[in-house]
Amino acid sequence: MNKKNSATMDKKVSADLKSKEKFEFPHSLIIIFLLICVAAILTWIIPAGEYVRFEDPTTGRLIVDPNSYHRIERMPASIFDIFTAIPRGLNEAGWIAWMVLIIGGSFHVIESTKATRALIGKFMNKLRGSKGVYLLPVLMLPFFLLPAITGNGESMLAFLPLGILIARSLGFDAMTGLCIVTIASSTGYTTGLFSPFSTGTAQSLCGLPTFSGLWFRAIGAVLLFSACSFWVIKYALMIQKDPSKSYCYELEQSIGNNEEDYSIVELTTRRKICLVEFLFGICMIVYAALAGWDFKTRFPAIFLIMAVVIGLTAGFSPNKLAEEFVNGAKMVLVGALVTGFSKGIGVILTDANIIDTIVYGLSSIVVGLPKQIGAMAMLLVQSVLNCFIISSSGQAAATVPIMSPLGDVLGLTQQTVVMAFLYGDGFSNMLLPMNASIMGACAISGITYPQYLKRAWKHYISYMIIGFIMLFIAATINLGPF
Repeated sequence: MNKKNSATMDKKVSADLKSKEKFEFPHSLIIIFLLICVAAILTWIIPAGEYVRFEDPTTGRLIVDPNSYHRIERMPASIFDIFTAIPRGLNEAGWIAWMVLIIGGSFHVIESTKATRALIGKFMNKLRGSKGVYLLPVLMLPFFLLPAITGNGESMLAFLPLGILIARSLGFDAMTGLCIVTIASSTGYTTGLFSPFSTGTAQSLCGLPTFSGLWFRAIGAVLLFSACSFWVIKYALMIQKDPSKSYCYELEQSIGNNEEDYSIVELTTRRKICLVEFLFGICMIVYAALAGWDFKTRFPAIFLIMAVVIGLTAGFSPNKLAEEFVNGAKMVLVGALVTGFSKGIGVILTDANIIDTIVYGLSSIVVGLPKQIGAMAMLLVQSVLNCFIISSSGQAAATVPIMSPLGDVLGLTQQTVVMAFLYGDGFSNMLLPMNASIMGACAISGITYPQYLKRAWKHYISYMIIGFIMLFIAATINLGPF
């Protein structure tokens, strides 16, 4: 009987394991590859078409003639195109992939000096518990404001390792650190307070004064930051009560509890110097973001300088420094690849000339709706279009010249059209695997994309509700240009 029971138990365990394997979520690279395949299938279904574009003599920007859409010869993707789209996408996203690798490698060098751990052991443990939870919005605010002011969301990847380190030191997990930096910065970018890439481009195409309507966007920013803080605090309280409910519990278990490490690492003079150098480097990154430096090359360069200087200050040999850098880069390699794979989707759609057809079809849905409903429909249309045109300035150039006259037909002000674009572009960016910033953040943190989605969708739903309310009000009051 015992043998039979044992055999029965073995079969049950085996069945359970097979069941778990059956429902295992696909790897991020598999998800992106499947999306590339879907894009290729769409090129056989959606007819090719384009709008006529001409150069604005004043700004030099390409302007779309909204009445010029016409069909052109179909150019569907072949099976070979699916695979060539991947290296082409890697080439287009090269700067983001390299930035992820350099930041991951550099911060690993900095962290291996244990200078930050020594500082955390000295001060942060005092903030554990309920005090630490309500400190989170204070930590999030700078990451919210920087992209809102500069329009530079990708540069916030540089701060993610620090955010995760602080979150763990407060007794939380890597997901909390990702919320502090990445979700807060994504939310801030959505507000478009002073973003030259989204707000500036869209308003110039609508003939509005640059950064006009700031008061209304500021109200939206306050509401969005409040919603963001609410969800982050709620999640932090949940895992504080029961750490096993962490969305990345296995990751935290594999890393282990470093609480003891923080308390036993001595804050030596050498480590104090490393911390001063690290602080100076962070200040340089903030200055570079505010000054509008070329973040594609200068941000990674600053991190490389920090890694070399801090590593040598800590007493690392050149070989030790290089080894730690490579170890850090290995940890984020998958995310660097995902950023390039995701660009392959746009490559397929652009080559087949179906993006303008998608824009034309979706924009036609808005015609004839009441203006309040039309404003909210514009948000949904822009959200869908963002799946095909990830770049904010690129999406503005492709869609705003078409949505602008549609707004006139619906009785909407141009400022309302711009708000619909900002929210439609920004909110959906938080969920899309084609967004290199999101996938780069997942790579740096070690969090999988499904784990990230489990956290981000709640933010997205609440943001969409806020966006609908703001657009309803804007359409009702006929939000003006100032």
